[in-house]
Amino acid sequence: MNLNSILLLFRNRAILLTGIVLWTLTSSCEELPEPLFTNSVIHGNIDLYDSYDEALENISITAQGPYEKKKGLTDSNGDYQITGLGNGTYELEFSKEGYGTKYQYGIQLFGNDTVRVRDELYKRMTGLKLPTLYEIHTQDTYSWLSEKKIVITTSRSQGEIPARVFMSEDDGVSYNNFQWTSNARTLKRNGFDKLMLIVDNLPFDSGKKVYLRVYICNPDEHWGYFNKYTGMLTFSTLEKDEHSSLMSFTMP
Repeated sequence: MNLNSILLLFRNRAILLTGIVLWTLTSSCEELPEPLFTNSVIHGNIDLYDSYDEALENISITAQGPYEKKKGLTDSNGDYQITGLGNGTYELEFSKEGYGTKYQYGIQLFGNDTVRVRDELYKRMTGLKLPTLYEIHTQDTYSWLSEKKIVITTSRSQGEIPARVFMSEDDGVSYNNFQWTSNARTLKRNGFDKLMLIVDNLPFDSGKKVYLRVYICNPDEHWGYFNKYTGMLTFSTLEKDEHSSLMSFTMP
């Protein structure tokens, strides 16, 4: 093969490669087809947990779908309605200043559907600081503890500590990397000057080393909500920057 043939071969391959790249770019930027139906409705009611003296109006709702994003507000009864939605799968966001923002996923609209979705918002614990956490104690330390309980000694002497504990056998444990989570109850035991955090019903086997981190979180938000995209429970009032250092203990 002479030099001209080699140059021609390379030129043809370069043209072919350029064509493939351009086709990929243009095809990936195609707009979605127009929705078949555009008169679907999402409506429902939003409540504020344990906030009987606070108005339910002007809670923000955002519906994000494949074609658009639409917003709405609740009325004085906490009711809302978002109209004129195209068919498809939607994500709903519920938010109000001073409260945790919650999401619901996979709201499906077929044809000219009307779908009801309700939810509940919890107050955030903003401005609160986690006290210093000293030690984790098990039944090996205090005989009054059962096998499946621990207490964590703290620097605080009074009040309540709104805390949630995330545990794992992995030392990278955090609010988005955990095997088990629970509210921590504040305990003031006779004969002790400082408050303790108590966690019970631990699911780990005897002899296992368990790691944990404690976060400020509204204890009324017991269950959180499931984020199907991350596969994790999510807590809307969890203060991600207000947490303890990594701690560990061995199950008795």
